[in-house]
Amino acid sequence: MKRLVKISLVALLIIGIVLFFIGKSVKFNQDFAYILFDRNDQIINASVSKDQQWRMECDNDIPQNLKKAILLFEDEYFYRHPGINPISIAKAAYDNYKAGRIVRGGSTITMQLARISQGNQRRQYKQKIKEMIIALSLELAYSKDEILELYGQYAPFGGNVVGYCGASWKYFDKSPEQLSWAEVASLAVLPNAPGQIFPGKGQKTFLRKRNFLLNKLHQKGYFDKLSLQLALKESLPVEFQLFDQKAPHLHQYLKSTDSNNEQSSIDGDLQDEVIQILDNYGKSYSANGINNLMAMVLDNTSGDIISYVGNRDHSPHGDNRHVDIIRSQRSPGSTMKPLLYALSFDEGLITSESLIEDVPLFLNGFSPQNYDHTFSGLIKAKDALTQSLNIPAVNLLQDYGLQLFIDRLNQMGFQHTNKDDDHYGLSLILGSNEVTPLELGTAYMNLARRAQGKKSIEVKHLKTNETKKIRPIPISQTSALKIIDILTEVKRPRERDGWEYFNSKRSMAWKTGTSFGNRDGWAVGITPQHTIVVWVGNASGEGRKGLTGLSKGAPILFSILDFLPFGEWFPPITHDYKTIEICKHSGYSKSEHCLESEIIMSPKINKPLRKCHYHQHFVLDQSRAYQITNQCYDLNHSIDTSLFVLTPRINHYYKLATGIDMAAPPTHPACQTRTQNLAIIYPPSDSHVLLPREINNEQKSLISKAASAMPNDTLYWFVDDAFVSLTTEEHSIMIPSLEIGQHSIAVTSIHGNRTQSYFEVIDE
Repeated sequence: MKRLVKISLVALLIIGIVLFFIGKSVKFNQDFAYILFDRNDQIINASVSKDQQWRMECDNDIPQNLKKAILLFEDEYFYRHPGINPISIAKAAYDNYKAGRIVRGGSTITMQLARISQGNQRRQYKQKIKEMIIALSLELAYSKDEILELYGQYAPFGGNVVGYCGASWKYFDKSPEQLSWAEVASLAVLPNAPGQIFPGKGQKTFLRKRNFLLNKLHQKGYFDKLSLQLALKESLPVEFQLFDQKAPHLHQYLKSTDSNNEQSSIDGDLQDEVIQILDNYGKSYSANGINNLMAMVLDNTSGDIISYVGNRDHSPHGDNRHVDIIRSQRSPGSTMKPLLYALSFDEGLITSESLIEDVPLFLNGFSPQNYDHTFSGLIKAKDALTQSLNIPAVNLLQDYGLQLFIDRLNQMGFQHTNKDDDHYGLSLILGSNEVTPLELGTAYMNLARRAQGKKSIEVKHLKTNETKKIRPIPISQTSALKIIDILTEVKRPRERDGWEYFNSKRSMAWKTGTSFGNRDGWAVGITPQHTIVVWVGNASGEGRKGLTGLSKGAPILFSILDFLPFGEWFPPITHDYKTIEICKHSGYSKSEHCLESEIIMSPKINKPLRKCHYHQHFVLDQSRAYQITNQCYDLNHSIDTSLFVLTPRINHYYKLATGIDMAAPPTHPACQTRTQNLAIIYPPSDSHVLLPREINNEQKSLISKAASAMPNDTLYWFVDDAFVSLTTEEHSIMIPSLEIGQHSIAVTSIHGNRTQSYFEVIDE
């Protein structure tokens, strides 16, 4: 007898072990839908599983009220049986025998879970026995609570909805934790016959079963009579909820992560507003063939991306709607300029008040132009930046060093600006490199953080991620604040004129950019709290006339700003700076010839600011009109003074722009006769010039010559008021492509003398 007992125990142990491993080997479909939540736990994007099911992975335990409802309706004795309820099976067998067909299953929740693991195969006695064995195995392999969680996760809830989490969102547009008693009762009755009743199908049966369960829950004491009455009056869901698709590009990017449910850093309400703004502008822009718009908003405190609209496509067929512009490489236009100016402040090249040349440039075939094709001669750095002038920026980049600037951009996170200086050339500052909006936003965000004395951080897409510190932006706090002050003064779009006079005025430092060929229109704005990046154009790269950052991007930028909360402005600098004395007129370090100076804040750097070279010492006659020497004038009647003077080339354009002549005073006539003569030898004034043609009918160039009595004189040449060249030894230039008609040649000596010849080109 003892031996029989031992054998039986061993057999039971072996059977138990086998069943345990069978239970552990049971597999459930892990192909889940991908769900993207906003920072407030609302779904902003979703996509079905590969088998087209809304099988949403549940991250939390089943809510207690739903748990009670499921147990009461499906398996009241769940915690008392070993996976099989003999009484229920007996009752089911009797009812089925009487009916002559299967009318009742008698399955426990564990048996239903076993059936789900087998793919919900057709109900047969052989299949039922198999499910019973698997149910016993599951009971050995898992705890009761684990089995209930698995059931809630994988049970069918009608249509292509699997699991209570998907059902909660698809039917009630809320998380399971927010469901009312009426709603949990609605969900609890669905797995019992998911093909026969679900929202929109079998509504009468659906209502009857739900109300039956509500009454049963009340009888069990889970809620009072008043709660029952209110619950019975709640309407049933009648259709599937369509999930929002507010952030499809971010959704697509994050689908590669391990998690099936991701809580993004997106503010869903702001995302709605940004989408609406882009669509409002996009409808009008598309009439001009500008079809794609993008916007991104960053939280400067945390690095969170709180709005991510990768592309709103308004083309007729939406051909490029899937292109995520935020991660696409585009030409940045002029958006690199503020970074160069800030770096130049730190390098001691200029201050915000320093004068920069703005005259035509000819650099190995590269001849940049300002947007309005005019020249100032000289302009303050801060004005050159607010007006986004190209030539001063190119001059500044040449002084700063192209390769050094590329290296600094890499430090700021511009990973796609990764070629050498020969590849980009000085046109880099005008947008010959490529950047992504994400890189641009990160750099400007960290510029705003640097201005507040904060460390550089990486942007992040997920609310749950920690803020990650990165390599510091190579700009001092003083320079960052100065650049922000300058960019705050940029003239706003026409519809925003007079903004500073309103009580609701919103300060923002901002910059626009337009790429070559009008392919990209940018607008970037920063406040202490936020960074906004806007891009307008065509994802295909097609340029359009009238597509500029100012005309198309800026209106969107300020419309988004209107929806962001107010906050304090940047605090004034309190440390990490020094004061320097600069020439009030030129903005460079005061020289011995500067008559006026002022004290300004400067980055705390060791490199000295350049000295002013515009103020020079002169000995003038008593009328102050001429330069003199002791060889031709009585110096007892002379005046020693300092004057602000420009070279002939700069002065020419400065005078055209301002009407003010800043040339050095000419040499006194009495001195000229002895020491200096300047003349245009050819063509003489009032002459007629015939330019013969080559065999191919191309007109020959005009060769013009001049002479100066001053040895090693430097002459500046102007043709029809446009600077063309300078000569230092052999004063001769070649002038091609002169049209038939009147022309002028002017030559100005570095010593201030000037002569001009007017002539006419005639045809054969």
